[in-house]
Amino acid sequence: MSLKDQKREEARIMNATFDHIEVQREDVPEISEIYDILTKQSSLINFQVYYLGIGDDSEQYIENGLELNQLRLKVHELGNKGIPDYLITPREEILKENALLNYMKDHKLPIGADSFLTNYYFVNALQAMSGLLFLTIILISGSELLVFEQRHRTLVKGFPISFMKKVNAKVAVHFIYIYSFLLIGFLIGCTYAVEKLNAKDFSFPVLIYKTGDYVAVSTAQYLVFIILGMALVTVVLLYFSILLNMLFQNAFANLLVGLGIYYLPDLLVSAGMNTSYLHPIKFINIAGVLSGDLAIQLGNSSIDYKYAIILLMAVTIFLNISIYLINTYSYRRKPKDVPLEKVF
Repeated sequence: MSLKDQKREEARIMNATFDHIEVQREDVPEISEIYDILTKQSSLINFQVYYLGIGDDSEQYIENGLELNQLRLKVHELGNKGIPDYLITPREEILKENALLNYMKDHKLPIGADSFLTNYYFVNALQAMSGLLFLTIILISGSELLVFEQRHRTLVKGFPISFMKKVNAKVAVHFIYIYSFLLIGFLIGCTYAVEKLNAKDFSFPVLIYKTGDYVAVSTAQYLVFIILGMALVTVVLLYFSILLNMLFQNAFANLLVGLGIYYLPDLLVSAGMNTSYLHPIKFINIAGVLSGDLAIQLGNSSIDYKYAIILLMAVTIFLNISIYLINTYSYRRKPKDVPLEKVF
């Protein structure tokens, strides 16, 4: 959906809102006040459509947008009386648009269809890639990180290198090839967007969630956040795959257990249990962290990019310690116990 289409849809919603409250405004004073505010909103939206087309005035579009959002927030303060829920613009969406408009105003950026569509393509593509799909790819890729060594003896098994050094080496090698293909795929996607979809302008800002508020950043900054975040997620998942390999020694179990753990917080929440201690599991969806969707979904306003990165690093350390302890325990088991075959 283009920016102009989005504004036309807002105008259509405004007309539907008028139909609902028209019959009530004479009887309820609050609704009468809301009706007057909606009239001003409708005028501002129509002017925005004009400035996107024939008027071609980015500065006035931004000023009208900021005024429009102030009026929307005022309607929220009045309780949105008389307006059906499905016609109410959520407060979060208003704050998001305000952040974008203020960024463009401060940086004197023009409003262009190409720049809006470019960010629309990239943000949606990265959000689709992050989370469950990315988790599944990494779990499949790491499903035999150690199991392969048991089935196919290699020269690595005889090297005089400590177990943890071998594990770190395996994680490093798999990380390099996985992330190399990921970056190559991303570059191919960029090329396709530029050539086929005419997405050549990267000036339009992208919204990220930060400490309970929405902040607009440049597309380049957003891509750096995503690339670094997904790199850390890749490392976490590879160490997690190592741990699952040690516990189950089965490639298929690696995938099933990994997916089960990812959905565990959702299952416990549906059962009415507090799962705040399991929130780091969901940080695998780094695009959801940046957009603020996870903070809303999990009901924790402190979940932002910095918070997620710190906890993911802590999880990486925890996984390393767990791998080391399990390996040490298996090495020191008494002869009378059932022997646990070493993976290296």
